[in-house]
Amino acid sequence: MNESTIRNRRILIKNTENGEIIADTKILGFNSLTNSVRISAASLPDKKYYRITAFIFAEECLYELSGTIKGVMVDNEIDVLLGRSKEKEDRARTRYPVELKGVISHIIVDGRAICLRKPMHIRTINMSANGVLMKADAGCFGVGDGFVLTLTVERGTIILHCGIVRINHNNMLTEEYGCRISGIQLERETQG
Repeated sequence: MNESTIRNRRILIKNTENGEIIADTKILGFNSLTNSVRISAASLPDKKYYRITAFIFAEECLYELSGTIKGVMVDNEIDVLLGRSKEKEDRARTRYPVELKGVISHIIVDGRAICLRKPMHIRTINMSANGVLMKADAGCFGVGDGFVLTLTVERGTIILHCGIVRINHNNMLTEEYGCRISGIQLERETQG
């Protein structure tokens, strides 16, 4: 991990005590001497000490790191001190628990996005750098179906272009859909 691979990348920070997401923002810089990243102070509502788990969405992989935030603000930025990342054989495909609510507003038919009259609501179970496992109503999709998924995060939305690669039958009402991500777009919330 270095400055060029993670600068301006998305970082999702969870409080390890209660599992709450306390920040969802971008990395402003990386300090290799202290193994820390800088984030905007505005992205952290409560400036205090936290023990955290950070998920860094790099271009080719997803990093999971433990760490701390001391809550000290310098030049409208806060340092997030990171521990060592867990070395895994195939980190790009390792899945991490990330529960978000989402909406499927378009399905892909013959390469074209077709708008649904009634959007489908889903919940993510976990994500990796190139996939997402989601829970939705049973019978919504078959293997090979494509769609556009919008996930709402603290400061905007993430738009994923996905295709179903496997289906796990949960019960009569819901199924878990394993999806491969073919495209990602982050839309920042604009301040009015």
